[in-house]
Parts: sequence; C-alpha cells; structure tokens
Amino acid sequence: GTSAQMSVSRVLFAMGRDGMLPRAMAKLHPRFRTPYVAALVVSTFSLVALFITLDAAVYMINFGALFAFGMVNLAVIKYFFFEKKQRSGAAVLRYLVLPLIGFGFVAWLFTSLALFTYVLGVSWLLVGVVIYGLRTNWFRKAPPALQFDEKTPITEFVEAAPGEARA
Repeated sequence: GTSAQMSVSRVLFAMGRDGMLPRAMAKLHPRFRTPYVAALVVSTFSLVALFITLDAAVYMINFGALFAFGMVNLAVIKYFFFEKKQRSGAAVLRYLVLPLIGFGFVAWLFTSLALFTYVLGVSWLLVGVVIYGLRTNWFRKAPPALQFDEKTPITEFVEAAPGEARA
C-alpha cells in the first residue's frame, strides 16, 4: 500500500539525484521535504491497478521479485566467495551452497510463471537497459556514481539546476 509507494518514490528520488533518472525525480517538497514528484509518478502508475485484475498484478510483481531474489543470491556468491575469497567450511556453506540452493528455488519458481509475466518482465528489463544505455553513452562510460556521503546536504543535489555544477 502506501508504505510501498513511498519506498519506491524514495528509490526514484535517489536515482534522480544520482543522475540515472531525470533530475525532476529528486525534487523535494519545500515544506515536507518528501520526494513529491517521484511520489506523484508512483501514484500515477499505481492507478493502473484500477484497470487490471489481481492475477495480472500478481504476475507483474512476481517477475520482479523473483528476478531480484535470484540476483541477490548470485551477488552473495560473487562478492563473498569469489571477491572476498571466503572459503572456510562455514563460509562455503553460507556463501556458496545456501545461495546456490536459494537460486535453484527461485529458478524453479520461475518455471511456474505465466507467459504474460515473462513478456511484461522482459519488456521492463529492456526499458531499463535502454535507459541505462542512454545514461552511459551505450555502455562506453561509467554510470553516475551513487551518492552515499553524509557530509553533503541532500539539498545541494536537489536544488542544483540541470547543467549547473554541484559541490
């Protein structure tokens, strides 16, 4: 419900602030300091729920959720087992075997999705690849860096006009 909409709007806000989406997504309401443009975009897309069945909504959510869970399992293996070289007995179980089992379950669940789910999910993935390609000059330059520092006030990112240098 509302908490999911606000969570997604904050993700869109961060992506706008970091340059992966239009900067308008990073606008904060002057009084409430909330990402109101992103919230309006999410709310507009949520209105689609008025015109689709519950089954269609579940299909749409399933692809994204399963894809994300699968990628998290693979990311654990890549980061801990291959990059950090965590290879003790417990680490092999924790960072290789269990994520592989988790990925296997996700892959098995993927086989039960309806064709509509794949069409919609792959379409959204293609939209994301195109946006990412546009933002990185078709993968020739690095993507915009995420801003995690606590020292720079968020308003410096939000209030800078497009093309204006940021501190």
